[in-house]
Order: sequence, then C-alpha cells, then structure tokens
Amino acid sequence: MNNSDIEKLIENYEDDQQVEINEPVTLDFNQDRQGQVPQQHRFSSSKFRERLSSIDPMNWAKNIKMPENNYYTYPCSLEQAELHRQCHYIQPDQEFLDKTNATECPCCNKPLNRKRINFLTVNMWQLLVQDYGIAAPLYFTFLKFQMLIFVLIFCIYGIFFIYEVNSTCANFKEQICLTDEDLIIEYKSACELNTIYTFVAMDPFLSQIECSAKIDLDNGGSGFKLIYIQIAAFLIFVINIMIPLQYEIIIRYKQIKYWDKEPVNHVTENKKSVYVRHLPYKMTSEEIQSTISKAIALNTFDEVAKKSVLFQAKNVIQELVYIYDIHEVNEMNIERESALLDFMITLEQLKELKETGTITTYSEKQAKTYKTFTNELLDNLFKQQLNDIVYKTQKIKSYLKNGLPFTNKVIIKFETKEQREAAYLHYRKKWYQNLLIRYEVMKQQTKLKEMQKTQVADTQSYVDSRSVSVDDLQIQNQESENQKARISLFNQNTYLAKQQFDYSNKYVEQIHYQMGVKRGFTINGIFWENLGMDTFKRLKFRLKAIFTAAIASFLLMGSFELIYFYQNNPNQKDKKSSGQLSTWEKVFANFLAILVTFLSSYTTLTILGQMAKSRRSTFIEVEESIMHFFVIIQYFLIQFFPYLATFEIWGGKHQIVACYDLVTLSLHRIIFKQLFHTFHIRHSRFWLRKRKALKNFTPKKFFQGQLNQIMTPAFISQRGRQFNMLFILTTALCLIYICPVAVIFCLAFTIYIFFFDKYAITHNYQIDKRFTINLFSHQIKCYQIVVLPFSIYLFLRLFWRFSWVIYGSLSAGLVMIVIIIFKKPIVKFIIFKICGLKKKRPQVEYREQSFFKSYNKFFESLRIESLTQILVNSLKMNETESTKND
Repeated sequence: MNNSDIEKLIENYEDDQQVEINEPVTLDFNQDRQGQVPQQHRFSSSKFRERLSSIDPMNWAKNIKMPENNYYTYPCSLEQAELHRQCHYIQPDQEFLDKTNATECPCCNKPLNRKRINFLTVNMWQLLVQDYGIAAPLYFTFLKFQMLIFVLIFCIYGIFFIYEVNSTCANFKEQICLTDEDLIIEYKSACELNTIYTFVAMDPFLSQIECSAKIDLDNGGSGFKLIYIQIAAFLIFVINIMIPLQYEIIIRYKQIKYWDKEPVNHVTENKKSVYVRHLPYKMTSEEIQSTISKAIALNTFDEVAKKSVLFQAKNVIQELVYIYDIHEVNEMNIERESALLDFMITLEQLKELKETGTITTYSEKQAKTYKTFTNELLDNLFKQQLNDIVYKTQKIKSYLKNGLPFTNKVIIKFETKEQREAAYLHYRKKWYQNLLIRYEVMKQQTKLKEMQKTQVADTQSYVDSRSVSVDDLQIQNQESENQKARISLFNQNTYLAKQQFDYSNKYVEQIHYQMGVKRGFTINGIFWENLGMDTFKRLKFRLKAIFTAAIASFLLMGSFELIYFYQNNPNQKDKKSSGQLSTWEKVFANFLAILVTFLSSYTTLTILGQMAKSRRSTFIEVEESIMHFFVIIQYFLIQFFPYLATFEIWGGKHQIVACYDLVTLSLHRIIFKQLFHTFHIRHSRFWLRKRKALKNFTPKKFFQGQLNQIMTPAFISQRGRQFNMLFILTTALCLIYICPVAVIFCLAFTIYIFFFDKYAITHNYQIDKRFTINLFSHQIKCYQIVVLPFSIYLFLRLFWRFSWVIYGSLSAGLVMIVIIIFKKPIVKFIIFKICGLKKKRPQVEYREQSFFKSYNKFFESLRIESLTQILVNSLKMNETESTKND
C-alpha cells in the first residue's frame, strides 16, 4: 500500500451534517487529533529546568490570565455558582430570584424558572411532561393509584376483620364458640394484648368464623360471615396478582396519550445501530461491510442468508465510530487539573505574602501549615509545580501522539433498520459462546499489549531526549507535517493490527465468528469512558462490585436473619415476660430490635453503591443491574424471609406473639425506609459537599467549573423512589390478611411520600432525563416476577383449610401466566378497544441523533485540549515577557 492509498484512508472527520445527506463518516481520534510531531526547540529538558531557576514568580502572577466564562475561570464566583444551582431547580428560591435579574446560566444555558407554583396543588403532568417526559409524573400517578388500592382492600377485607375481632373481644365469653382450648387461649391473648393493631392469628380467627357460621346455619341463618371472608380474601388475592398488569396498562396508556412528549418514542438511532466487539483489527467501513455481507451469505438458514443483498449497496454504513480507551488519559488530565489549581493558589499566596504579609488563600491540605509559609518556600513550590505541570502536559501530548489504545470495539449505524436486524440476527450467539470468545480475545489482547510495550518504550526514549518548550505543546497547523505523522502512525497501527489479526486466526477460523454484535444503544445515557475501558479493567471493576455487594448482602442479611431469630423467637418472648432474662440481655434484645431494621436499609445502600461502580456501558445497564440485584435483596431476603420464618417455623398461623412480631418488624422497616427516603443519601451528600466547600470559602480555592459541580443539585433517584413505593405496597398486601390496620399505616406513609416527593422534585433535586418509561416498565416486571410466586404461597398458606383455595389460586396463577405471556396484545386491546384511545401522529419533529457527534462532544467535555491550550498560551506569554526583560 503506497502513501497515496493511505492518504485516501486517512480523512478528517466531518460534522454530523454528513449524516443527514447519508454519507458515511468515521470518527477516529488517532487519525484526527493525534499524530502531530512537534518541531524541535532551543530548550531541552535539562535547559528548561535550568530556566526555571531564572523565572520570576511575580511576573507570572501578574501576567497569567485565565479564560472568562469557562470551566477554568479563576478566581471563581460564588454568585455564578449559585445561579448555576438555582437554574437546575424547577422552583428556585424566591430570595435568590429577588436578588438577580439573570434569565439563564451562562455555563450550561439552563433557563432560570421564575414562575411560582404551589407544590401541594400543582398538576405534575402539566409541570413535568413537557421537559422531562413521562417517567417523572407517572410516579405520582402510581402513588395515587396505590392510595386507591389501599382504600379498596381495607373496605373489602379490613373493616369486616376489625369489626369481627372487636365484637368478639367485647363480649368474649358469650361470643366465643371455639372448642379447642389452645385456640381459645390464643384468641383471648389477642384480646388481652389490646394494641392498636386489633388483630388475631389466622387459625383462631377463621375457626371462630366457621363455628359462628355453623351456629347461624343451625339457627336458620345464611352463614354470611364464612362466605364473605372467603370471597373477600380471594378478591384481595386477585387484586394482588393483577397489580403488575394494571400498572402496565397505566404505563402504556400514558405513553400513548403523551406520545409527542416522550423522547423515547421517537428514538431511532438505537434501532439502526449495533455495538460490535472483538474486531480482529481496526477494519475500515468497506472491510466491515464486506465481512458482514459474506458472513450472512454463508448462514445455514436460507431466510437469513438472503438478507446479504442488503449489504451490497454503497454507503450501507452511515456512521462508524471507533471506541478508544480514554480512561487513562482522562485520569492524567484530572491530575494535571489538580496540579494547575495548586499552582494558581501558590501564585496567589506569593502575591498576598508580598503585598500584605499575610496569606489568606490556601487549599484544604494546607489548612494547618499555610501560616508557616515563607517567600523562599513558596518560590521553590512554584518551580516544582510549574515543572510538574509541564511534565504532565508533555506526558499527555506524548500519549495522544502515540495514539489512544483501540479497544477493538466499534459502533456501526446502518442506513436502515432491516440491515441492523439482519446483522444482529446472524451474529447473535449463546451466552457460553460469548464467554469462550471473550476468553480468547483477552488472551490476544495480552499478547498485543506485550508488543505495544516495546513500541511505547522506544517512543518514550525519544520523548525524554526531545525538546521541551511552548512550541512542543502547541497543536501544529502545517498540513504536510500532519500528513507525514498520520501516515507514519497509520503504518505502525496497520503493522500491529496485522500482527493481532494473525493471533486471532490461531483461535478462530473466520473473522465473522469472533465478532460479537449487540443491539445499539440510545445515545442519551452512553458512558463513553466505560464503553472504551480496557476489558481487564472493566472486568476487575465489575467483579469487585459484584463480590463486594454479594459479601455485604450475605454478611448483613445473615446478621439480619440471626437477629430476627433471636429477637422474635416466641420462646425468647416467654423468657422476657417471665423475667428470666437479665437486664443486659433485655437491653441487648431491644438494641437488636432496632438494629435489624437499620441493617436492612444499610444493606440496600451498600449494594447500590457497589453496583453503581460496576463500569457498565450505559445508564440503562447500570439501572437494570441494580434492579436485578436489588429485587432479590429487597423483596426476598428483607421482605419475604420474615413471613417464611413466622409461618413455617414459629407457627404464626395460630400464635399471636409471632404475628405481632411480624407486624411490628414490617412497620418498623417502613418507618426506617421513610427516614432514609426523607434524608436521602444523594441529597445529604450534596448538602455536605456544598457545606464543606462554602465553609471558610474564598474565590481562589476553586476553578469556576469545580465550584459549579459542587453546587449542582443531585439527581432524584427515581428507581429508589419507585422501589420504596412498591415496598410499601407489598407490605400492605401481605399484612392485610392478618393485620388490616397495617394498611392504614401504609396509606399514611404513601400520602406522606406523595407530598414530600412533590416538594423534593421541585425544590431539592434535578430530574434525570435518562430514566425513561422503558426503565420504569422494566422495574415493574422485576417486581412481578418475584412477588407473584410469594403472593400465591401466602394465600395458600393462610387459607389452606378451604377446599376451593388450591383450585382457585392455581387457576388465578395460570390466568396470570397467560396474561404475562400475552401481555402486549391484552394491553393493546384494553387501551385501543375498551378505552378507545388512538395513537396520535407526532406533531413534533425529532431529529435523529448522531453517535459521531455524541462521542466527539464527550471527548471535548474532558477538557484535555482546552486545558492544554490554556497552558500553551500562559507559557508562551510569560516566555515572551521574559525575553523582553532579557
């Protein structure tokens, strides 16, 4: 391949306007941003260090100018940061609005909302759906629906249950008709307990209903009580298992009703794109298109093989985005940014010490030592920091010059959806095949890294001996030099690519077998840095997160279970009542009663923190992984285990003490969860971080962008809110059978979080647009899978005495399974036929987003090049000033 051929392959990337005219574009940082070989300069590394000794720090302090209205604006403005914070609120503080005439934030262009609302009466759909989609206001609709369910089940079952227990206890000797002495004692114990719960164990209650109904029948009555309690219990059971379907109907109804308002309804880029892993080398768009076409033609299924004709036209690939490992260079830039801030603080300290003799500016790590600083110490510190900044900048430029590590991953956006479906259908593999391929690819990458180490070592020796100056840090504009560097770099990459390709052929016979293809991503929510992270690094982070979360779950939940056994064992209760426990044992037992509810909440927070660090590729993957892990901990270990222990081990069906402990524990857990809900960890962390930054605040402690980030409100946890809502719902639907009064408590908590979250979402948090209606629906599905089997178990366990229960519950369960399988057509029939809703044609034109532009924008947001340019200008200006003085 000659240089002219190479030049044709190496083209500068264009903006996303090319996507609109259907011309293929390729985003390749290594070709477009790197590869410039700086010219030599008169100062070598050693001479530059010698020059540091003659640099006057005060000249630097006078001449250095940081950009305005930029992330690196210095000193920062607290007023600007406060404006940035208030612009993220739906309802800013009135006191702040009275003090400013601003209309938007200059850094992020968010408008400042001056319209006042009453959060108690505001319609959340009118307030939120236009700007944030359906998911946020739908949460409040579900809370209203939940309140309605609580009222309904309490009226159906709870009123009758409480009336029957109160009437029996009010005239116990005359009303009781039980013949079993143990049941009589249990019923009497429940009456003597005299708690606000007003309940008895199920066996004494149902036995009393049966015997009173028999007496009524003998006296010529209808036995209404026995018939009603069976019908009421079965209705509660049906409502319980049908709730996920009801939620799905509400979700789809709102999604269609507000079709124009929900961006996810108009997203198309994920339907035309695929995410390809394990490429043998950096293939061009023509090579990838040819490989896919030939591979599909060889498919054993004729229907799939015929689709190879879809890839024979030109420009089948609209976008080809190479994914690079940006994690390391980003970490280097963060270190350089921190070094620059320390450098700016040192300059301010030198100025203050010379002008006033007192230092007022200092960093957090200097809080105890800054008063002892002298001119000589600060002068040496200035030179060390300047040298460190230059070294870090040289390191970053050298890293970029050699090319970002290619991760053998690309995102391909096809021209049509049919092409995407054909490629995905052919390359789709079983999970065990993906594991084997990943293992082989990881071995290949290890060998490739060994080859690259040699190249990097040779390059580093060149970097150490080359010149270091302002010109070295600049981005050169000479096209001829750029093209030579690019051609040289391309030749090196091609050589390494062919070597890697040879390794891959040792393990797989065909290229297309090794390629792993997944469905494309929605652009809103891609974590580009995680997506491009090295396979070993991602695997390490993911395994660490999973194992840490698993160990925390087992240890804390194991402690939870042991404490629950100890605290709520009926035999232990007998010892307490008889005074056999010593004082310290009583104190310890009461302490454990509080600790058991705390552990359940702490466990969930630990798991959430670890799963968030798993370095998933997209926001959706992170949220879904948390949902999958969390649903086991939240519902099975925390919520359902006490029911299994109560009814299977401690005879909760006939012992009022065991039931009382179960109800108390469940309500204590809800109280603790509402405390965590009120003082949520996200908002608490934001408040503490802000308080720490503003304590002894001076404008010279931060860059403007750093202060803005500290002052940016936390995103509201919509997943956490929804889990809390479903937790309360599940508690009420489980306790309704044995303690209907608990439903009133759950109703009260639901009303509280309804109004509190209306305030929080408008005054304390910003809303995350990435949490879409699809994630909302997925969380309901996870809830359904876990809760449905337990609902059937609980109903069978409590009402097994009735002959029809087994048939009724199994029939209802089968109907529910059929509904789950055919849920889509059932929901569509209800919405379009019964409700008469019609899908609206979109009146808003949504422009298809570009992966190309998104990845490019992400790289710019890292501020690597912008910081380099700031340093170049500062070094150049001060070097010019020094030359004039000489």
